[in-house]
Amino acid sequence: MLSAVTFGFLYCVVCVTGCGNSGQVTGSQDDHSATVAASSAEEIETEDSENNSDQKNTERVTYQSGMEIGAIPLPFEVSDVTGPNKGKTLCYRCLYGERPVVGVFVRELDESTTKLIQELDAEVDAHQDEKLAAFVVMLTETPAEVKPNLEKIAAKYHIQHVPLTVYEGATGPPGYNVKQDASVNVMMWEGVVKANRAYQAGQLKPEEIKEVIADTKLIIH
Repeated sequence: MLSAVTFGFLYCVVCVTGCGNSGQVTGSQDDHSATVAASSAEEIETEDSENNSDQKNTERVTYQSGMEIGAIPLPFEVSDVTGPNKGKTLCYRCLYGERPVVGVFVRELDESTTKLIQELDAEVDAHQDEKLAAFVVMLTETPAEVKPNLEKIAAKYHIQHVPLTVYEGATGPPGYNVKQDASVNVMMWEGVVKANRAYQAGQLKPEEIKEVIADTKLIIH
C-alpha cells in the first residue's frame, strides 16, 4: 500500500524526469503531470484494498513477474517499429495517459507470442469506443536485429491497432519488474495496474491467451 508521503515522492520523481524529448507523435498526448496527479493517495489505497478480487477466480497463475496490482506504471521510452509512429522514440505510457492500456513485454517472438499479438489486435479493434489501447515491447540488447522481425509480423498478420516497439535493455524499464526468465509479461492498467500475467518459455498456451484477453474486461467499461 502506498502512503501519501511515498506517493508524493513518486509523483515528484515522475514530474522531474518527464517523458524525454521524443518529438511530435501521432495520437492524443496527455499531460503526464496531470495524469499522475489525478490518482490521489486515497484512491491508491482503495485500489490496494480491492486488488485481490480483480482477476477472475478461475485464473491459473503459476509464475509471478511484473508490477503488483495497484501499482502506478512509470513513464519509459521505446523505439516504435510499426504503426503511425514508426521510426519515432516516444513514451506510450505518457501518450495513452489514463486510457485503459495493455502493455505486453516479450523476449521472444514465437508462435504463441505472435498469436497473442493477433488476438490483442482484434480486441483493441473491437473496443475502440472504450478507447482501449495496447502496445508490445520487445526487451533486447540488440534492437537492430529484432526490428525486422517485428516488421514482418505486423505485415504478415495485418497488425493495425497494436504498435510493436523495442526497448533497449533486456532487464526492461525501471519499475516494471519484468523478471529475467519471463518470456511474456502482460500488464493492464487504467491509471493503476489492474491485471498482470506472466509466462516463462513454453507456458503461453491457447488457454492462457484466452485468459489474457478476458482480463481486458477489468479495464474497459
